[in-house]
Amino acid sequence: MTRINIVLLSILCFAGIYCLSDGEVFAQERSGKGEVNVMQDSRLEELLKRHAFINSEKEGIPGYRIRIFSESGHEARNNATNARAEFYEKYPDIEAHLVYDEPNFKVYVGDFRTKSQALKVLSEIDKDYPRAFIVSTYIDPPPLEENND
Repeated sequence: MTRINIVLLSILCFAGIYCLSDGEVFAQERSGKGEVNVMQDSRLEELLKRHAFINSEKEGIPGYRIRIFSESGHEARNNATNARAEFYEKYPDIEAHLVYDEPNFKVYVGDFRTKSQALKVLSEIDKDYPRAFIVSTYIDPPPLEENND
């Protein structure tokens, strides 16, 4: 979690506790179904909106990737595309991402939730990519598992 997320989460928690202790909560029972009306400080709603906006700008979830290529110049795009294709030939089960980070074209591989997962794959590809290294970044979320009941 980034420092901003931790601060916002802390503020939300304290504001929620404040609102619940200082505000009023009404509950009414009707035929087995309850209705709860919570009166809360309007600043809490504003913090929730700000938190949602900050998170909506992020692509993916926090994790790790391995950078295997980075280059700038006239042939950088072609070289990066070739490096990505070469990686897929050697490791078809590992996702490879081509990224343009001005002025460099970079190739990252994998979408790892933990650094230990990335280290395991780094040790596997080290013989072909000895200059590769792990980068903390946002990754694609893992696919949801289907529940076949």
